[in-house]
Amino acid sequence: MKTWIRVLALLLCTVLLASLVSCKKDTGEEVPEGMQLATAPGDDFRLYIPTSWNPNTAYGVSGGYATMSTQSTVSMVKYPITEAMAAALPEGSVASAARLDWFYQNQCRPTLESLSLGGSFAEAEARADDLINKLNAARYHEKGIVNGEEMDFLQIVTEREGAFYVFAFTVHTSLYARLLPDVEAMLDVFVFAEPYYPDEYVKLLDPDADAPTGMKLASNKEVAYLFYVPETWTINREERIFAAYLPEDLSSVSVVPYMPEGANISVGQFFALCRDAMIATAGEGGFTLISETVDRTMGGRAATIYRYRYTVGGVEYEYLQSVVAYKSMIYSLTYTARPEHFEAHLSDVNAMIDAFAFR
Repeated sequence: MKTWIRVLALLLCTVLLASLVSCKKDTGEEVPEGMQLATAPGDDFRLYIPTSWNPNTAYGVSGGYATMSTQSTVSMVKYPITEAMAAALPEGSVASAARLDWFYQNQCRPTLESLSLGGSFAEAEARADDLINKLNAARYHEKGIVNGEEMDFLQIVTEREGAFYVFAFTVHTSLYARLLPDVEAMLDVFVFAEPYYPDEYVKLLDPDADAPTGMKLASNKEVAYLFYVPETWTINREERIFAAYLPEDLSSVSVVPYMPEGANISVGQFFALCRDAMIATAGEGGFTLISETVDRTMGGRAATIYRYRYTVGGVEYEYLQSVVAYKSMIYSLTYTARPEHFEAHLSDVNAMIDAFAFR
């Protein structure tokens, strides 16, 4: 289960990075007693989790986990309503039962069901009305078997200002009853607010670092590689992921290391995990492999370049993913753009691949 979650986080972070907007830094807010902030920069809400839990916003998703050894995660994710979704949504007021049920049945449930062993996914409790920060919400509790483990999926959905919001509690069944009071406490103190930006940048960079002509260093000494981007790109300093983007169309490039669990895996095996995760979340029609190229290098290592399209939340993106193996790790440089912008930035992306180096 942990492998699936890590691969999905890697993939989804490349999409979430494309939604970045600049904003003034947060000026400090009071945190509820016994709680800690688990909100990713840019999110227009405040997710708090108990101090006994562990925040996890490294991939740009608000959330945390109770224990590393056993699946026990919470998250809150915003899904803007696309034109296609708007056309399919039933008529009614914002956050009406019909609209919330449509979103869950068409956007949330299929993903959970696809991750579960065939025939194991089932309703654990009847759908119920709920509230999130005084807004109408709907609560859905399902069960399923994932990688041989029985899991509980609790999702609470609301709608506001042109977007749906999903609070998800994904937990091994053995921990559900024990951790549910903590989850209820999180929901009690959850609030919508202005986009959150911490006072300090998440990572420090050296603006005077040496770089190829026309480029700048977008990584630091915390990692085993040098990631350079063109000077016209904006470096994202709000996430632990090293990434950069173009403000005009929000195309982005990120570098993510992956530590295999157990035995080492090949580049091909790693991408097979990525492909399976994408198909599981988007369905067969939501993922299309366009090409696979093996005549490139990145950082002096043989690289495989995968180009594909992947649909997330009803929005299609085009990707170029350059993957190499280095010292028992897998490194993935991923370019993400809407299809209409993809070709325009390929020369910049190729320059980033050529300039990439390991220390």
